[in-house]
Amino acid sequence: MASTEGESQPYRDVFDASPDPIFVHDPDSGEVTGANAAAADLLGVDPEQIAGMHVGDFSPPEYSTAAANDLIRTAHETGESHVEWKVEGPDGDPRWTDVELRGTTIDGEPRVVAYARDVTEYRAAEQRYRTERNLLDRLLDVSPVGIVIHGADGTIQRTNERAESMLGVDRAELVGAESVPVQFDLRTVDGDPLSEDRAPVERVLETGSTVTDTELRFTRGDGEKVVASVSATPMFGDGGSIERVVVSLADVTTRRERERRRKERNEQLRTMVDNLPVVVFTLDPDGVFTHSAGRGLATLGLEAGELEGVSVFDAYAGYPDVIDAVTAALDGEEVRTTQALDGLTFETWYQPVHDDAGDLKNVVGVARDITELTRRQARVERLNDATQELLFAESREEIGDAVTRIARDVTGRPLAAMWAYDEEAHELNLVGTTIENAEFEPPDDVDVAPVEPGHDEMSIFEDGEVTYIRDYRELSAPSNPDAPLRSVLCLPLDEYGMLMIGAESVEQYGETERHLLEILSSTTTAALDRAERAHELREYRDELERSNESLQQFAYVASHDLQEPLRMVSSYVDLLDSEYGDDLDDEASEYMAFAVDGARRMQEMIDGLLAYSRVQTDAREFEETDATAVLDETITALQFHIADADAEVTAADLPPVEADSNQLGQVFQNLVKNAVTYADDGETPPRIEIDAERGEEMVTFSVSDNGPGIPESAREDVFEVFTRAGTHDAEGTGIGLPVCERIVHRHGGEIWVESPPGEGATFRFTVPAVTEQENYV
Repeated sequence: MASTEGESQPYRDVFDASPDPIFVHDPDSGEVTGANAAAADLLGVDPEQIAGMHVGDFSPPEYSTAAANDLIRTAHETGESHVEWKVEGPDGDPRWTDVELRGTTIDGEPRVVAYARDVTEYRAAEQRYRTERNLLDRLLDVSPVGIVIHGADGTIQRTNERAESMLGVDRAELVGAESVPVQFDLRTVDGDPLSEDRAPVERVLETGSTVTDTELRFTRGDGEKVVASVSATPMFGDGGSIERVVVSLADVTTRRERERRRKERNEQLRTMVDNLPVVVFTLDPDGVFTHSAGRGLATLGLEAGELEGVSVFDAYAGYPDVIDAVTAALDGEEVRTTQALDGLTFETWYQPVHDDAGDLKNVVGVARDITELTRRQARVERLNDATQELLFAESREEIGDAVTRIARDVTGRPLAAMWAYDEEAHELNLVGTTIENAEFEPPDDVDVAPVEPGHDEMSIFEDGEVTYIRDYRELSAPSNPDAPLRSVLCLPLDEYGMLMIGAESVEQYGETERHLLEILSSTTTAALDRAERAHELREYRDELERSNESLQQFAYVASHDLQEPLRMVSSYVDLLDSEYGDDLDDEASEYMAFAVDGARRMQEMIDGLLAYSRVQTDAREFEETDATAVLDETITALQFHIADADAEVTAADLPPVEADSNQLGQVFQNLVKNAVTYADDGETPPRIEIDAERGEEMVTFSVSDNGPGIPESAREDVFEVFTRAGTHDAEGTGIGLPVCERIVHRHGGEIWVESPPGEGATFRFTVPAVTEQENYV
């Protein structure tokens, strides 16, 4: 397709402003014969590197080189093809592109044009096409010049090295030769033989005038064809006659080749633009269309070039968004906007182009039809909004009702049903449906029976894969053969059941629709899982509440019904001792002492159980508590016990905590008292150390002693009720540590014991830190 420079300019401008990657492939080899800068950006390579690449060089892993080339070849054979393509972007992240392949012919050669649209974020970044115009313009400036000096008779007298190099002949062969050696086969740039009298040297000798920048083609000594820009200047002697002619040779072979390729590229650009599924246009500084092309024009009911010569302000006077965007672009602003035109949605780029003086030359525009993409986004937004309802559903029935309504709203299909799996009955039962909201009335005799083993739906559920049923009536063993269903999409919900979306006729489910329904099914599965966990948690909580209630009832019994007879036994034992103590022998007195001690220990155990049960009932709200002050009060209360054991108790400064101060003191008292008691072996004085370490959210307290420690076999049971640690024969009820554990758990913390052999025991427990407090060091 021939064109002048002016005619090709709009295509180059469009190419520069096009935001989408474009590739041109050789259908036989898959080689890239042309690509724009957006394609280079997509692959993360320089534009110069793309030419010569193979489609297999940037194919996704699932495509072999042969398979990728087959796509190109198929597009050429069928005329067009469409594929979703994944490439690795320059940042290493995968980029998904929607690629449209169209077979065409460029300059008589079969080609496949690939238009790639980035759908990773449902938009394509605006790209600028690169041009080689500046490189072509600078070729002459950087090319060395060859010099050939001729005598008055036209013979060659002298040359320079660059001339030798350009002509491909040794200097010795040139000097003395005639003005136009036959071996050079001198021709015009069009390939016509040049007669001897039209050679630059002969013309200068004949006319005495300078010949400038005449482009000629000649054959080098090695057979290579060269195009040179030739200038010839006469040098006159004293008598006014020509003595010499100086000829300068500038090799413009590369420039000529580039110009040829540039024209070829412009034709390729013209062909590609005409085949792009977008609208491309240019506006002059007055807002008049000077160019319009692209297959996207068809969606607007227009043909290529139909708008040319029409003012945009007249053509789109009823669309203020278009007028505002064009006005801003004509003022020199780059504009990217979304515009609604006659029920369609277009994403449009306006790129002002300025000349060297900075004046507006034109505005290049590219408009892409994103109507379907906008609809997809609207569906996704509706799905996101609607699925929030699933977060608050507490039962399978509520979830079934919600998910079927959501499926209907998102897909527009009236038939949706959710089936829940009954593990005991090994069947699927209907728990939610929109069938009553369908436009048709189901027959009265249609009974929605459960899905049982042997039914096709049960097989799909057990298989666990999303399944499309083209025609429900053609199933061999449907659960409800009289159901008014044709095409059905079945989406298993793990072990919980299955979601079914149906249509009254044989229909296909689009890729976007299936994707949205798969997202919905995953969300439903998570909601069912959460509901089941919530149900289990409620049952556990109810059981815990019943357990606590039983414990409180026991505490009541222990504090009233058990203590009364215990006090009676103690009273009568004391009475017997006072009345008859002097009359009892030693053995009877010993038995009496056993009874008194047993009653006392029984009272201590009851008191301990009461303390254990009242951790929750007698508790106070948490508040900022000075742990050091609480520990000081505890040590003061235990001073006689500490003194009797000749123990040494040391404590570091403790950070404040959020706690019930009374219960914190109770934990300190039990742990310090136990440490003193169990470390007292009668020989080495007990040494007790209390310390703390503040974490981000919790404070970890530690109470360490130098006692015999706790055997490993007994560490797991020390927090059980009535269990005593170690083999120490000191008195105790085995209630203190369980009380500590219950208090610590009420505070949201943990308690544990560490007891390396021969290093005593260390009890550690955690309590919430004061959040505003600086980290404790």
